[in-house]
Amino acid sequence: MPLYVYHCRKCDNVQEEFQHITDEALTDCEKCGARGSLHTVPTAPHTQLEYHKPIEMFSIGLTDDEEILAFKGQCPDVDVSMDPSDEMYGIPVARTRQQKLQALRAVGFEEKS
Repeated sequence: MPLYVYHCRKCDNVQEEFQHITDEALTDCEKCGARGSLHTVPTAPHTQLEYHKPIEMFSIGLTDDEEILAFKGQCPDVDVSMDPSDEMYGIPVARTRQQKLQALRAVGFEEKS
């Protein structure tokens, strides 16, 4: 089942939905409720299997609590351990593609199409 990304023209909300290719496109925003405000955002094809496991982002590797707190301010939905005894200390863990992209943008990476 393909993943579709929708953007609300009214409130700027972005939502991801797995839908059958034959399903009607969504038109109403789930966040603000605006009718007819959604449009699909072109994205590269990917599979649902990609999202069964968390995405551990070792390439980011935050080094101290101050850096982690600043990152969490920009990406509150992305998990990051602040326990120095944890082997995953400072490693962001995204649960969706949107969280992954948000985390990458927060540290200066940009997705190339």
